[in-house]
Amino acid sequence: MSSLRDMEELISDIVDVELKEYMREALTCYMTGAHRACIVLSFIAIFEDLLKKLDGLASTNKTARAILTDVNKKREEQKVYENDLLNKLKAEKILTELDADFLSVLRTLRNKAAHPSGHKPTAEEARYVYSETIRLFLSKPVLSTTQVADQILSKLTNAYLFPTTNIQDHATVVNDGVKTLHPDGYPYLLKKLIESLNDANEVVKNNAKRYLLGLSSKPLNQDVLEQIKKQVLEESSSDEGKGQLLMECISANANLLNGLDEIVYLRLNKMFGDIIRTTKTADQHTYLKHPVQIVKSILCIDKSLIDKYFKANIDDVLKVYKFSPVLMGFIGGKDWARNKLIINIFEMAGSSTFDEANSFAKSAGAYDKDIAALMSDIECFELIVHVCDAAIWGSYGADGMMKGRFNNIPRIKEKAIKALQNRTKDCQDLIEKIKPDLPEASVFEKDVL
Repeated sequence: MSSLRDMEELISDIVDVELKEYMREALTCYMTGAHRACIVLSFIAIFEDLLKKLDGLASTNKTARAILTDVNKKREEQKVYENDLLNKLKAEKILTELDADFLSVLRTLRNKAAHPSGHKPTAEEARYVYSETIRLFLSKPVLSTTQVADQILSKLTNAYLFPTTNIQDHATVVNDGVKTLHPDGYPYLLKKLIESLNDANEVVKNNAKRYLLGLSSKPLNQDVLEQIKKQVLEESSSDEGKGQLLMECISANANLLNGLDEIVYLRLNKMFGDIIRTTKTADQHTYLKHPVQIVKSILCIDKSLIDKYFKANIDDVLKVYKFSPVLMGFIGGKDWARNKLIINIFEMAGSSTFDEANSFAKSAGAYDKDIAALMSDIECFELIVHVCDAAIWGSYGADGMMKGRFNNIPRIKEKAIKALQNRTKDCQDLIEKIKPDLPEASVFEKDVL
């Protein structure tokens, strides 16, 4: 009885509603001992399924359309078409070798069962045919591993395929497109998308890029992620023209950086360095191609990999973009990077180079909220001490902040006062370390703040 129950449960896997009823009839035949009828009905169901799926594939595949036209002509003329259909599908690789081999076996069993050949089908034969018919064919939503991919690729010419520039929206569009794509179809899809990046049609080129970014951002499973790593990152890592795309893919998903070969890391780091050098001041820090976004992903990988391959470039970004609100917003979880960023801010705020110190003083008010969120109370106090140091060096900007009692950075000032109230000794130690001739911590609030 367990085998009968398993056979009945298989019906729920069938995609086509009409064929569900057909296979229920085949199951009824099996249960009554009509094994010959079960095999014949299963055979008929497979070829009905093949023709329906071939019809769907024909809308985007010229080869499939030609095969379907030829088969329909034979059917209208009431000629035998099954063997010809099988051979053409196999020759054009629309059917896999495994599926084609099963159909050859099934055709032999069906011929023996349907004709007075002396062969009496067993229950095991009927059960095998019934189960494999559903598993290999009727349970699959498409005929070919490339059918869905071809349908996706045919839409790359659509100007409104991706209605926004938001990466999350890209992922939504992509995951809807690939939800019925067979796992074996991903290598084909990725290969064609990469080829489309060189298409003369700008719409196709842009849509191909967005599709790759959408796939990278939210791959459906680990297998898809590994395919992207292999075909996009690894195979394109030596192509200078793919540098920006690869950096954007990394920004979209930090997991792409795990488990790569050493040469790939070295190439990606070189691409990263080129991106840092070519990024314009006006470029938005929220762009996937921006060094700040790339750093956000790189910081997610193991520290040993960062130190070995990316440390120098990350240090450059932490220095050049130290006042980026985006950077300050996510760096808190990585202490070493956060500390490096804070040191960079301290150095500029207290610089003996007037242009640097003045530049900090000029822009400090704009970053007050972000710096205060980044730094602890004692760090905010230390920042103010560095500004005082620059003022004594002669920076007119820093001197202006002191004379204004740091009211242009109210949040930083508020946290500095808390440090003076709660950690007076630590504040005094900082004064002695950085600028001993400043007022002592006990009177610093009254005299300076």
